[in-house]
Amino acid sequence: MTNDTDIAALIGSRICHDLVNPLSAISNGVELLELSGASQTPEMALIAESVTAAMARVKLFRLAFGPSDCAQTISRSEVITLLSEVSKSGRLNFDWQIDRDVNRSEVRLLILAALCIETATPLGAEVEFRQTSSGFEIQGTGRKIAIDPALWSFEGKGLSAAQVQFALLPRVAQSLNRTVTYTATDTELTVTV
Repeated sequence: MTNDTDIAALIGSRICHDLVNPLSAISNGVELLELSGASQTPEMALIAESVTAAMARVKLFRLAFGPSDCAQTISRSEVITLLSEVSKSGRLNFDWQIDRDVNRSEVRLLILAALCIETATPLGAEVEFRQTSSGFEIQGTGRKIAIDPALWSFEGKGLSAAQVQFALLPRVAQSLNRTVTYTATDTELTVTV
């Protein structure tokens, strides 16, 4: 029997999969227009940038909200490329300091933690991922850290769709026999898993 978390992950993956197809079609259309010699207008550049940003975000969401398999490994270069693409159009700049390939479940855990940090950094942040002797640290440094105690209690009560990562992070951590803790100052937020 599939549990509720597995079903939610499958739904997330399905939605991401279905969004990639039309985004890819738009991207291909822009590319064909460029190859046909059409002049590069600001509107075309905006469409191309928007599609690239949307594709990167969908890939990130697929990792965070889709199913994960501890046996599947994601290469360090693949993670760095994805985070670089997401950084180009978002409030966060990512710095992946983990010097090895990581299994998909761990990547999911780290991305969920980063999405929690994103919620607490309305003015943007530099987010660094590091491996420690006992797990991982994800540190966000920005001009303002805004901690909502209800969210950071990780109880999963009264969440909006934009806050679902706060419900998933502790569940994914538990499935990996890890605990989520955090420390925060006015300009720095560190999540340890």
